[in-house]
Amino acid sequence: MGPETRTCQNCSGPFVIDTEDFQFYEKIKVPPPLCCPPCRKRRRFGHLMRVPKFFKKKCSAPGHNEEVVTIYPPDSPHKIYDFDFYQSDGWDPLDYGKEFELGRPFLEQFRELFFEMPHLPLERDPSALNCEYTLGGRHGKNNYYASMTYATTDSQYCMDARFCKDVFDCNLINNCELCYEAVGSDKCNNCSFIDYCENCIDSYFLYDCKNCSNCYFSYNLRNRSYVFKNEQLSREEYEERIKKIDFGDRDEIRKQKIGFREFSDGALRRNVHNINVANCAGDGLTESKNCHFVFRGSKGEDLKYCDIFISTKGSIDLLNSADGENNYESVVVFGSNNKFCMYCRNVESSEFCVECRNCSNCFGCIGLRNKRFHIFNKQFSEDEYWVRVNAIKNKMSEREEYGEFFSLKLGLMPYQSSFGQMYFPLDVESVGEMGIPWYAEPALKLSTEEVLKNDDLPTKIVDTGDDVLQKTITCEESGAPYRLTKIELDFYRRMNLPVPRKHPWRRIQDRIKREHGMILYPFLCPKCTEESWSVYNEEDQKRYKIYCEKCYLKEVV
Repeated sequence: MGPETRTCQNCSGPFVIDTEDFQFYEKIKVPPPLCCPPCRKRRRFGHLMRVPKFFKKKCSAPGHNEEVVTIYPPDSPHKIYDFDFYQSDGWDPLDYGKEFELGRPFLEQFRELFFEMPHLPLERDPSALNCEYTLGGRHGKNNYYASMTYATTDSQYCMDARFCKDVFDCNLINNCELCYEAVGSDKCNNCSFIDYCENCIDSYFLYDCKNCSNCYFSYNLRNRSYVFKNEQLSREEYEERIKKIDFGDRDEIRKQKIGFREFSDGALRRNVHNINVANCAGDGLTESKNCHFVFRGSKGEDLKYCDIFISTKGSIDLLNSADGENNYESVVVFGSNNKFCMYCRNVESSEFCVECRNCSNCFGCIGLRNKRFHIFNKQFSEDEYWVRVNAIKNKMSEREEYGEFFSLKLGLMPYQSSFGQMYFPLDVESVGEMGIPWYAEPALKLSTEEVLKNDDLPTKIVDTGDDVLQKTITCEESGAPYRLTKIELDFYRRMNLPVPRKHPWRRIQDRIKREHGMILYPFLCPKCTEESWSVYNEEDQKRYKIYCEKCYLKEVV
């Protein structure tokens, strides 16, 4: 079939299905999607629980009554087992097996099974050390209130920090050490308040700088040292000026943050930032080819509408995937030939499965380990499995159920704690109109009797004693209570930085705004007039000076 324009069943907007898309759908035997790419993306993002937002909820394991750390609000209908018991042989997912009823909708029956089954309180690496308050990631140690920390140690309040050590309040960083408030940066050491920098050391307030040391309040620098507000100085001049700035003073830092936002508006920006790619349209890509409308991935090939991936090939509509090919409409899937799955690792040729490991040829299953030919957690012979799966798919197709990922209306994951809420935020009224469940969240309880009002928090780090660790602080914006950890306070002292006045959740939300978005907009380079795509929307394209990569490299490198 040739390119075809259709109407999204969710937003009623038009969208195009290309010839290559039709060929892919035919190869994996699914009907074309009913919703446009942005609506499908929001649906997937609404199921990705990688936002460090935690609750306490009663464990439902037999003989247990303790509260455990979880992503699910305590009043939500999700039944959870504590992390160790869930991973043990103390229960059998097959005990929850059900006979599928052809006369009833698939998603209705799947939702019933989902809420009858116990679930992991949160998905984290079982081999991680001292990482109870973390989500996703691998090989972590001593991480707290963080998500997607890969081979990272001693980090707090970070999202997607890989191969890092001693990093606090950072997003999208790699191979960094002793960094604070860094976003989108790589191989930086002893740096604070930097965005999209590489190989920088001993610097503050930088944007898009590379191979720099001892630089301050600057942008678009390359291979420079002792630059102050984009002015080249001698070492002596630089050190003299930098001594006059008290980075440990909260009021001084606040003033500098505001000033740097205005100052860095004058930086030259590239429309997208990719490294070593061929025939790609996206952002945050490395070592990839033939990828279109994809973001934040490496070693991808022949992908479309995919986000956050590594070593993934020949797939469409994926979020957080690795080491697989021929996958479709899935979230956190490691394996090949899977459709409509989430939180499945080492799974092959399965559909509509959740939280399964080391499985193949399973359909509508939850929590299985080392299984084959199961439907709704019941085992069948190989021949009977295929007969039953075909019958189920036929009925689903009649109801237009087959071919679409899990609806947000099912409430399988709490939208308010998902990537969806971070990048496509909704309020209680909006989700009510859309029919998406919004699970009530308890008010934060004070863990100490002594409350330190935000205005009473010492302005300077040198005036902040250890007694602050025994007190509860209130967020200057939301009023929500939060505590400091000893490791955190030691970090601020080591870096000569003031104690933050905002709750960690608010700080994470602030950093999200500094990230490149994950939507492409049409872009016309003002330098060479070449048409392409950009992560900057139409308004930002008017506000900033943005070039295509070719023109950008001529100016900056």
